Amino acid sequence: MQFLETLKTLSLARQLILASAVLGVMFAISFMVRGAMQEPMALLYSGLDPVHAGEIIEELDQRGVAYDIKGSAIFIAASSRDKIRFALAKDGLPRPSVQGYELLDDINGFSVTSEMYNAAYWRAKEGELTRTILAIPGITSARVHIGTSLRSGFARSQPARTASVTVNTTHDLSARQAEAIQYLVALAVSGLEPSAVAIIDPRKGILAGPNIDNVEEPGLLADTQAARLEQKILRLLEARVGAGNARVSVAMDVNRQRQSISSVSYDPGSRVIRSRNINDMSETSKGSSPALTVSSNLPAGNAAGAAGSSTIQNSTESVAYEINETRTETETLPGEIERISIAVLLNEQALGIDPAVADPAVLIEQIIADFEQLIVSGAGLELDQGDALTVELMPFQELVADELVAPPSLMQQLLERYFWSGLQAFLLGVVVIVLAVGVVRPLLANKPVGEDGLASEPQLVTADGNAPAPGPDPFEYLVNYTGSRQDEAAALLQEWLTQDQKVAVNE
Repeated sequence: MQFLETLKTLSLARQLILASAVLGVMFAISFMVRGAMQEPMALLYSGLDPVHAGEIIEELDQRGVAYDIKGSAIFIAASSRDKIRFALAKDGLPRPSVQGYELLDDINGFSVTSEMYNAAYWRAKEGELTRTILAIPGITSARVHIGTSLRSGFARSQPARTASVTVNTTHDLSARQAEAIQYLVALAVSGLEPSAVAIIDPRKGILAGPNIDNVEEPGLLADTQAARLEQKILRLLEARVGAGNARVSVAMDVNRQRQSISSVSYDPGSRVIRSRNINDMSETSKGSSPALTVSSNLPAGNAAGAAGSSTIQNSTESVAYEINETRTETETLPGEIERISIAVLLNEQALGIDPAVADPAVLIEQIIADFEQLIVSGAGLELDQGDALTVELMPFQELVADELVAPPSLMQQLLERYFWSGLQAFLLGVVVIVLAVGVVRPLLANKPVGEDGLASEPQLVTADGNAPAPGPDPFEYLVNYTGSRQDEAAALLQEWLTQDQKVAVNE
């Protein structure tokens, strides 16, 4: 009741300030209590298919579990996450996005034809293979298609089986990984050859499969050869300097152009007679009229001349020669290695070089020359043809051995679990104390104002509620009162001055 009487004696402005302060305290308390009492959220599932994510959300709604969705991730309270996961797993959630042999569980043998069963069987086989491929690190999605024949089992010949695998990856698949997927599918399907399985990346095309040559991807082939050469050189060096004391980097310049050259050459000194033809022709002609001579013009000469004849001979020869001919066709395929660059870094500390040697620089040069000769011979480099080799000796940084991580102590667990909530509770207490001491207490400490607008004088009372005996000096009491309540004394003086000014104006 005294609190209500005190509120009634306050002015309207002070009542509004007090109400605002109380509401602010209540709001701060509710906000900080809510933040302190709210459990941290933990990831339940992420990256699910939208259909299966909807099933999870529906199940959480039925169980009354509060959840939060951020993108494709579902968060729930950390304290109940494991329990909810086990409960959902008991009900078969989340359901696998790919179905395998469980497709055959619902097949009724009395109502299913052989064609329907075969279709379900191959569909289950594709699902099982897809599940296995998805277990490979780096593959985000996959789909397997097996080419099955619909011909009768009594046919004399069956077409060759084929298959294709479409994958989406977070990084590039190597040739060995693509080959592994080929063998995985081929060994799971009877009669399927690994070379008949096509591995397809929607972004990069065919990675492996029938009628594909690795040379068509010179970059992939060069990377594989460079990796093998690195391992070869590394094994060679670690036998001398020890494991972990050598680093090798191999770079290969690959020709990516395809070139085809055709040439024909003849050897003129290799002339050989292939055929010879000789044609002889003889022609003889005879005449009946006498020949016209000098004697026929004489008077006494023989007027009748003898009959004349002529013979013509013609001979031709044709010779055909054979000359050696050389035809050369040269085709340069992409993938030819034009240049090899090798950089080798060795741990100087592992070589045991004694700094007390008279001339350590000469010793280091000799060691580097020995290693260069070893690498050139082991890698088959041709330095005069443009290949490059660099060997450097430097001290390696000391590697700290991996140690077992000790489990967190009880204090660390308490700090990790309750640090932020405790900090929020502490800040809440500070805000409440500041508002109570700095705002509410001064407002409630004001004395009631009389009808004349002046504050009533303070009344001294003893512990039993009666007025004290007349003994204390009023002046001393006033000094003590104004010293302990300076703000109220200043406000009282201000009101007196205001009243005096009003009286002076009215007069």
